[in-house]
Amino acid sequence: MNKNKSGLAALLIGLALLVGAWLLLRLCPDLDATGWRVVPFLALGVGCGVFGTGAGELLAAQALKKHPELQKQNEIARKDERNVALGNAAKAKGYDLMTYAFGAMLLFSALMEADLILTLVMVAVYLFIQFYTLWQRFRLEKEM
Repeated sequence: MNKNKSGLAALLIGLALLVGAWLLLRLCPDLDATGWRVVPFLALGVGCGVFGTGAGELLAAQALKKHPELQKQNEIARKDERNVALGNAAKAKGYDLMTYAFGAMLLFSALMEADLILTLVMVAVYLFIQFYTLWQRFRLEKEM
């Protein structure tokens, strides 16, 4: 039941963002002058994603209601230790790749003389991720 509530909440939030984006585009044509022209399109993109996620969760829940044996099988597969370990290993590999790709992106940004604020924001995000990784590593080492 909790899955249904989160799916419905995501669906409604996505719908609200879509309606808000539409209203901003219709009722505020002077957004170009204020520099906020990107806001309705950002709301539109995020709204579509959240709406799709909520709709997918609700449709999946409806489909699984008709097949309880499939629902039980999915639950077992989701909680299986081997599947969890495989998922964590895949995330670790993806994180390793992301670290090098993000570093290369920062280097290219600096070499192309991109806007300094943009480069500094990307550096801050990169450092935040790296420090968070270290903090998690130290926390997990203390637990073991």
